Amino acid sequence: MINVCLVGSDIKKELALLQSQHNITTNAIYETSFEALLDAIEKLSPDVLVISDQTNQLSADELCFYVSLRLSKTKTIIITDKPATYEQLKLSGFTCRGFVAFEQRHAIVRAVRVVHDGEAWIPRKLVTDVLDKLAKEEKRHNRINN
Repeated sequence: MINVCLVGSDIKKELALLQSQHNITTNAIYETSFEALLDAIEKLSPDVLVISDQTNQLSADELCFYVSLRLSKTKTIIITDKPATYEQLKLSGFTCRGFVAFEQRHAIVRAVRVVHDGEAWIPRKLVTDVLDKLAKEEKRHNRINN
């Protein structure tokens, strides 16, 4: 059984898709204060946390980071209407395991299963960006040490 928690003001479609699965349990948390939200997530202790970046009070990246500090085993997916970026991944403390674009929202069940199984659900362009940044850092590090 996969325990999934959804956070955001526009998660009704994803909630309905996930609730239709026989081996997924779901909880939804709508807008609330940051500390109350963290406490509620910690109490639910989900296997996978799905965060919509369409929230008024907080950044999905930051929420992802703070959740990882409290619940290290919880894997996080961010639903976003912007292309996923290296900076967004960095703001999450490199703890986000998936980015689902708004046009891919129908694939949320598959994304949850993939992330739960220990894989990432991120765009290929983001993988390329991360590898490019790591390669540049390695070259810079080597120049400094030589």
